[in-house]
Amino acid sequence: MQGKVAIVTGAASGIGRGIAEVLVREGCRVTVADWDEAKGERTVRELNGDDSGRALFVRADMTKEADIEAIVDRTMERWGSADILVNNVGTHDYRAIEKFRAEDWDRLLAADLRGHFLAIQKVLPHMRSAGGGAIVNISSVHALQSQPHFSVYAAAKGGIVAMSRSMAMECSACGIRINTVLPGLTRNDRIDRSLDGLGPDEKTSRERAMARNIPLGRIAEPTDIGEAVAFLASDRASFITGTTLVVDGGESAHLSWGN
Repeated sequence: MQGKVAIVTGAASGIGRGIAEVLVREGCRVTVADWDEAKGERTVRELNGDDSGRALFVRADMTKEADIEAIVDRTMERWGSADILVNNVGTHDYRAIEKFRAEDWDRLLAADLRGHFLAIQKVLPHMRSAGGGAIVNISSVHALQSQPHFSVYAAAKGGIVAMSRSMAMECSACGIRINTVLPGLTRNDRIDRSLDGLGPDEKTSRERAMARNIPLGRIAEPTDIGEAVAFLASDRASFITGTTLVVDGGESAHLSWGN
């Protein structure tokens, strides 16, 4: 992957940052796109280290088409190509069906599904002219199995899987591969905040409780998701398109009988 250029949305923290870290380590130059300017700039400083050519930050709201165009434009201006696109942005809104308003539905799907579509639409001409590319869409295990109060979130994540499958067929003739990764429970800022201030034993106990339904016995680290993305974006996956890869430590592979 040395020298390839990747765009990662929602890359200032959490899974997105883990993906960016792995791609930079693998030799990519990465555009870090995120709405949080402070976290985004800090992420880029840390990714760049003593080499300012590794990462670029672009502030963007993935519900706004003009911002999405700006991500692609800035990437092309800086590096002249866009070989990899990772659509990672995702918002959360968990509540009972009757508590959802129409505007809540529109807001969540604008970020979690419409934003993915528009980013692909904007980068496709550049990938086509270059003779190919790799797109990895980040969905969730909630596309396959879910829980109460996740209806709109699950709808968006399921939509990503179905959209990716259709797009993969449409884009295969021009050398563009499109796949989807479905993460399970993954460490993020919210989880880290819940563990702040706990002693080592209590923190270990809390983390084990979080992972009680995960056969591998732990929650995912963001870089665990990044490793899966890097594989699908690389030439090692040159014959893989239109598929979904579940990265959840085995959680969705078993039945839970109420415990």
